[in-house]
Amino acid sequence: MPPLYPLCLLLSFLAQGFLAQVEQRNVTVYVSLGGQAEFILHMTPSGCRETEGICYVYTWNKNIKSIAKFKGQNRTCRNDYQNRCKGYKNGSLLLSNISTEDSGYYHVDLHNITGVLVAKFWFLLQIQDPVSKPMVNYSCLEDGKIQVSCSVQNGTDPKYSWTKEGISLMENCTYSQNGICTILMTSQVLREVICIVKNQISENISHSINVSCLDPVSKPMVNYSCLEDGKIQVSCSVQNGTDPKYSWTKEGMSLMENCTYSQNGICTILMTSQVLREVICIVKNQISENISHSINVSCLETSTSALAPTLISNELPVTNSTVEGKPSDNTTMPNKTKNVTSKGPECLNHCIMKSAIGGSVVFLVTGLALILGCLCTMPKE
Repeated sequence: MPPLYPLCLLLSFLAQGFLAQVEQRNVTVYVSLGGQAEFILHMTPSGCRETEGICYVYTWNKNIKSIAKFKGQNRTCRNDYQNRCKGYKNGSLLLSNISTEDSGYYHVDLHNITGVLVAKFWFLLQIQDPVSKPMVNYSCLEDGKIQVSCSVQNGTDPKYSWTKEGISLMENCTYSQNGICTILMTSQVLREVICIVKNQISENISHSINVSCLDPVSKPMVNYSCLEDGKIQVSCSVQNGTDPKYSWTKEGMSLMENCTYSQNGICTILMTSQVLREVICIVKNQISENISHSINVSCLETSTSALAPTLISNELPVTNSTVEGKPSDNTTMPNKTKNVTSKGPECLNHCIMKSAIGGSVVFLVTGLALILGCLCTMPKE
């Protein structure tokens, strides 16, 4: 035997892949229920080069169950995979209409033209539910922080992240038992907060929200007092409002006087003028602004004069008639009218009764006079 024959035989075996078998394990493929799963082969083993970079036979299996066998141009899917699988020239596999039974481990065996196994690749198919629209809630804590939480109703293995005004937040989630992501923010006001949720097959974002744990300022109340040195002390306060900031205007011009604050937060300024006009107090915080009513202030001493007596006229009122909006030359007195009441049948009965009584009285008086006259004229015996 020539001395170089064993070496040539070894090189021949290496070229055919006997000692160059490749095995790659657990490439995970994620897919949604009812979707498509692609098992893609990204490399070609050296043992397939004599066939222009394509292995002669690709055999696909799920566990020990045969799925498909691709040999040259003949790409056949077997059994219940026949109507939902597709093979590619480089041996990759596409499965459609994925069901829960399809999850699990897959592997493909690559053989060269001589039937030698040159490579084996493993895949893990995992089915996931796409994430639903995130819901964001917040609460104001007593220490001044804001607790913001985000959750989804559906979605396998959701991953959360946050943005504020378009900038990613570095705060890490604290997860509750039901999977709600919660973060703590030290600011009392948050703007354009968005929760982003994703998994391997989907991504969804929440609505943008603005968060405030501040109370808006209420309507300012302004008071003033006149001091003995001729100055005016003007004060302004609000019943509600977190961290109010005060400013003043007089006749539309800003005042430069700084507030002196009392223990209950009332802002007071001193003015040297004894007369102030159109004084307004402006109060604002990070989320609101409110202004007081305009007031005029005077601390000048004024003298009082006696009031003139009021004359009361007994004359009747005068009515001026107008023509086309102009007073006429005639001045008329108001007419006095008497009210006449109609008495009807009752008056007639009453009058008849009075006449009867009167007639009876006259008859009696006349008769009595005649009797007395007769008695007086009779002859005496």
